[in-house]
Amino acid sequence: MFRLCAVIVVGLCCLFSAEAFAGGAVGVVDVSYIMSQSLAAKSIHEQREALREKFLAEISETERVLREEEKEILEERSKLSQEEYAKKRQAYETKLIAARKMAQEKKRMLEEASNVSMDALREHLYLVVEELADERGFELVISNKNVIAGEKSLDITQETLEKLNQQIKTVPLEIKDR
Repeated sequence: MFRLCAVIVVGLCCLFSAEAFAGGAVGVVDVSYIMSQSLAAKSIHEQREALREKFLAEISETERVLREEEKEILEERSKLSQEEYAKKRQAYETKLIAARKMAQEKKRMLEEASNVSMDALREHLYLVVEELADERGFELVISNKNVIAGEKSLDITQETLEKLNQQIKTVPLEIKDR
């Protein structure tokens, strides 16, 4: 991974000649930090946790009901014919499979909604970075992951975070049923 980053940085340096940067500067931003510490990112995380807890409660209730049903079936086993027991057991297994599918679907929906919200935040972050680049006269802004060494004054992470927090405090996490 380090080699790939180094190749990208060297490639960028070769692509843009020294003359191209003579009048301008390069900005650096810690995208990962902003995507975890901004108000909107924290809002997404809180919404995700609330929905996850809600889904876990629903799944736990379904599991409780299924455990009770299984217990009843096992208690009735001696009173039922083999055929009746097999039918009840098969109906129970069908419900169990449906419950597992429901849990997987809820997890998928939560992941999808979280990804959509984080993508929306990332897009807004890029707009803020563009604004700051224009204001500061940067010709190029790169992620700090691609920086080995550089002037601290080129780091616009804190400015970006403050401006992003002013512009957007929350991003809705919307679960879309299929």
